[in-house]
Amino acid sequence: MADRRPGRLAGPGEILLLNGPNLGQLGTRRPEMYGTTTLAEIEEDVAKAAAEAGYTVRCLQDESEAALVRAVHEAQDCVGAIVNPGALMIAGWSLRDALETFPGPWMEVHLSNVFAREPFRHNSVISPLASGVLCGLGAYGYRLAALALVHRLTLDAACGTGPGAA
Repeated sequence: MADRRPGRLAGPGEILLLNGPNLGQLGTRRPEMYGTTTLAEIEEDVAKAAAEAGYTVRCLQDESEAALVRAVHEAQDCVGAIVNPGALMIAGWSLRDALETFPGPWMEVHLSNVFAREPFRHNSVISPLASGVLCGLGAYGYRLAALALVHRLTLDAACGTGPGAA
C-alpha cells in the first residue's frame, strides 16, 4: 500500500473497484445489453491490468447505496477508484457526495452506452466529479478504465500532484 502521508509521492497502492446495484448479476442479466462476462471475470481482468503496474484492487459490489457510500469512506487509503454506479448515476446523491470526498482520481464506467438509451439515463449526478467516464464498451471498458487510472496516477506522481504528492 502506498504511503499517503504529506510529502510522500504516491506510488503503487490499492485501487477501489466499486460496483452498484444489479451488477452482481452480470453474465446472466440482459446479456444482449450487458454481455455475458461475469462480475468476477471483470474483477479478475481489472486486477490483472492493475497488477501490471504494481497496484492491487479492492472489489466491492452491493445493491445498497448506503453500503457503497460506506465503502468509499473506508477506501480513503486507496490511491484511485473505478466506479460503476449503475442506475445510481441518476439519483445517487449520497454516493455522489461520498465520491466528492474521495482523495484520489477515479473513473466512472458503464457497460452500455447510456446516451443511446432512454433519455432518463442521459444525466448523471456522478459523472461531473469523475476523472474520466467510459461507456458503451462492455466489459472491456473496465480494463480501459484501469489503464486510464494507472496512467493518471503515473502522471500525478511524476508531476507531484494528486493524493500523497509533495
